[in-house]
Amino acid sequence: MDLDRNRRARRFFDGIAQRYDLLSELLSFFQFGRWRRFLVSRLSVRSGDTVLDLCTGTATVADRMARTLDVKVVGVDLSAEMLQGARRRISNRRLDGRVSLLMGRAENLAFTDGCFDAVCFTYLLRYVDDPAATLEEIVRVLKPGGCLISLEFGMPTNVLARGLWHAYAKAALPMATRFLSPGWRDLGTFLGPNIEAFCRSYPLEHLLQMWWDLDISDVRIKRLSLGGGVVMWGTKSAEGTQRKV
Repeated sequence: MDLDRNRRARRFFDGIAQRYDLLSELLSFFQFGRWRRFLVSRLSVRSGDTVLDLCTGTATVADRMARTLDVKVVGVDLSAEMLQGARRRISNRRLDGRVSLLMGRAENLAFTDGCFDAVCFTYLLRYVDDPAATLEEIVRVLKPGGCLISLEFGMPTNVLARGLWHAYAKAALPMATRFLSPGWRDLGTFLGPNIEAFCRSYPLEHLLQMWWDLDISDVRIKRLSLGGGVVMWGTKSAEGTQRKV
């Protein structure tokens, strides 16, 4: 089943890679860039650290981390088309010596235990069959004392805002993408129901418990854009014991 979900994700992102940066900003009313900037601002690292950036896409987060935090980044994605865009970005920015890009799956990372000073993942858990097992694999490659941080879509808690979210995600977005490429059209109809189903199955309290169960302490959660984006970050326990906040 993981492979089925991976194939779906690869098909979606291969189909939208060519104009991803522009259209994702337009369709999110320029919130994607704001979310990514906040994500990077919460990353606790030192100059020279090595960060794993999962679901790197076109390397927008990897780019910002390398330039603003003076770290080395390993970007991993399962979409060949997205990685092509990432390589163009990294080359144009002259960051080849700071950012390396690999194809891979978050469910089965080809890295040794505890080899990264920090791990970042974006829009990932909705595309895997077993979020808990995937998160465990991600934490495996994080050093004790290292920072884990994620960005995911969310749903507003305010009744009015949630009504507007439904109207946009389930009606306006499918219409807005209808006349774009087949990939964007498919994603436009898929995204809203998929986000809603994931939020119903994995509310923030559930995700928070998953982090605690894997010895991630001092977990913080920030809702952005009325809850449309959610950033979570915390620290892997150096003692290997669970410490709830």
